[in-house]
Amino acid sequence: MLIKSQTDSNSKMMSVYNFNRSDSEILQELVRVFSAGRGTAREQWSAQAELIVEPVGWDALWKLSKQFCKRFEVRFPCIAYVTVSSVDFEALSASVEVLSVQHEAVSLPETVEDVPLIELWPTTQQREQCINDATTAEFIDLLRFYYTNIWMPWDDQDDKVVLPNTIEDRMQLWMDLHNGTIPNCVARTITLLRSSAVNAYEKLKELDSSICDGGLTDEDDSLLPPSYISLCAEMSARLDGLMSKWTLYENPLIREQYLAKARSKWQKHKAQKNVVALWQGGPISEFEEMSKFLRSRVSKEQTLSVLVSAEEGLALEPGDMVVCSPNYELPEMPLSQISLCSFKGATLRAAEMRTCLLQLSEDCRLRDLTLNCALVNTVIVMRAGTLHVANCALSDDSDTCQSDFAQGIVAMSGAKILIENCTFDNFYSGIVVHKGAQVELRGCSIRKCGVGIQIYSGSSVLLNDTSISGCSEHSVRCELDKTAAKDLSSVKELEIMPNCRIGSGDTKKEVLIVSQDASLL
Repeated sequence: MLIKSQTDSNSKMMSVYNFNRSDSEILQELVRVFSAGRGTAREQWSAQAELIVEPVGWDALWKLSKQFCKRFEVRFPCIAYVTVSSVDFEALSASVEVLSVQHEAVSLPETVEDVPLIELWPTTQQREQCINDATTAEFIDLLRFYYTNIWMPWDDQDDKVVLPNTIEDRMQLWMDLHNGTIPNCVARTITLLRSSAVNAYEKLKELDSSICDGGLTDEDDSLLPPSYISLCAEMSARLDGLMSKWTLYENPLIREQYLAKARSKWQKHKAQKNVVALWQGGPISEFEEMSKFLRSRVSKEQTLSVLVSAEEGLALEPGDMVVCSPNYELPEMPLSQISLCSFKGATLRAAEMRTCLLQLSEDCRLRDLTLNCALVNTVIVMRAGTLHVANCALSDDSDTCQSDFAQGIVAMSGAKILIENCTFDNFYSGIVVHKGAQVELRGCSIRKCGVGIQIYSGSSVLLNDTSISGCSEHSVRCELDKTAAKDLSSVKELEIMPNCRIGSGDTKKEVLIVSQDASLL
């Protein structure tokens, strides 16, 4: 049986518990959890959950992960109102009965098993009177913080013992990342390192799941596809390498020495005002033409390096990078204060599967590029800072973009983005604008996406001479909190100039406004 979204008063999303704890209070609670016993992270959390979490009968909002949305073929993000029928303490998951779904035209199964506890937010109003909902919510909130910010994939490996001092070191690292102790250039590297490790771990889980779904077991090693064995070996080796790098940052004594070297190296490169030209070689006539182009762009104060390797070029912390060959694979490396452009056009893509093609911050510029997301979930993630994108084509040319949830540009809080004369093709979400971000589009085209632009409360989007067409769901989707406006004329997050062409032309139909609990946005 399927549960479809409802529009009556009983289907309104409930309020959830929110907790405002200081860093020291969070650390104290985490140390308490890991002081109670010895074992893997999951084993220690499971033991605590069995003592604290209500085993059955509590109501919650379920914020479906991308994996669940993919399984049920529904739009991400999606929120459902559920009641918990049982809790698997060992797996830190629950079986739930779906009561209602927020989004219109969305259907979910009546019951769903193996929902991670961290995807559930207990509601402040419970239908059952004898539920210990506040304590359950507080525990899950701490569990969610740990798995979102502190956990590393190797914490749950067999025979791995996670000790309180490891938690203290990780928590101190997390605080240093957020209080400015660690320079931005290094903080971005640490954040990306953790993200890469989690992604490698998730990829291994997906591979194991695909083999299980195919009916093969551990006893059938001789029947395993060569591609599976190769990918598992590649991801395992990648995870081991990332774990070694992580120790440079987790141990506070090693971290301080490493940070001192990183600061010195970064300052040296930045002082040189480097310009990097990426060229894979070619005839002398091409080199002469390229040289003329570079002379017009490089000043006497700048140092020019012509390199083959993109990784070596980006390691120089260049202020400008010119891609002179038609195709280049970019390494997974956070970038800031950089200008990327091309000589006669160039396509940039990822060398292997990862989260995003470009992770940017501070002041960045992109011009005259084709950005491909065949191996990534998102083309550009822009964190706090300014970004100018001009004359670029962003596309997903794979056959599975809808199921893979590919995104063009994601603007995080503090990002201010100007996009001029660019095209977005074949994305699940063309542009995603989070709270505290500003995006302006001039002369752009968004085509054949699931949703052209996804907007959240507290953001700002201006469309000028821009067209959105062929979207399978909506041209613009506004995910706003409960207190926000409910009609387009009073939505302060979105401004559409008269020279725009939005779908059929009827903006009331093309722009969908959905209410959501602010704590889940």
